[in-house]
Amino acid sequence: MNETQCSDLPGMTGIHGHVLKEADGMNWKKYAFVFFGAGIFIVCAAGARAEQGGACVTCHEYLGGDLARPVLQWKGSIHQQNGITCDLCHGGNAGINIGDIKKLSVQQFSDVQSLAMSRSRGFIGKPSGKSMFDMCGQCHSESVDRYANSIMGKSYLGNKGGPSCVVCHNAHNNTMPEVPKACEACHKNTAGFDQIDPMSVTESTVADLSKIRVKLAEERAKGKEPPFLPEFPEDLGSFQIGFVAFGAVFVLFVIGYLVYLILEKRG
Repeated sequence: MNETQCSDLPGMTGIHGHVLKEADGMNWKKYAFVFFGAGIFIVCAAGARAEQGGACVTCHEYLGGDLARPVLQWKGSIHQQNGITCDLCHGGNAGINIGDIKKLSVQQFSDVQSLAMSRSRGFIGKPSGKSMFDMCGQCHSESVDRYANSIMGKSYLGNKGGPSCVVCHNAHNNTMPEVPKACEACHKNTAGFDQIDPMSVTESTVADLSKIRVKLAEERAKGKEPPFLPEFPEDLGSFQIGFVAFGAVFVLFVIGYLVYLILEKRG
């Protein structure tokens, strides 16, 4: 019996059988290496996520009260989910090693604060004015440019009372503002705001808004409410929703019945 035949029989260890065993060993090692690498990646990723915010988060949570509130708001926010940490907006050195913060003396804690909030490391604290636009523009350049050229943006940069980015979007628990509800904090009359671009309000926009409001007033005078097709279903009352749904079902029934009659006649 030759070596090839021998390797094909149970319990025999010919040359081919030896090769097969080596291949099985290589496959086992390959899979073990893959699983080991995946385990390291998961552990490192979890560790990196735990370290998000670094010294800033550790200190602010330790201090508690109003100083801890920004961290609580930031956690779970769209920025935190995308790895936007404190130092990316506020500058400073978030990577210093604090150790066990509870064991630090008053002087040691003061030294840690000085290192973390070092101006030489770009710490700017609470950004405002053009600094805020530059900060937000790192990720949202197109939106910031549009807003900076709007009436409200120019008013803010000129210290004339215009809202900053965080007034509408919140500083730490960032959200997309609900227009026109969010506008009610500054504007008594928000009619038509949902039909304009709030990020690009110009003189032309104001003129368009005036036309929209005239049309709204005309429609209301005719007893039509709401005057335009609203955003379904939030701007419709429950009665209106039911009426629209009933009307849609009735129209579909009529169409179906007409199709049925046409097919009956052809048959």
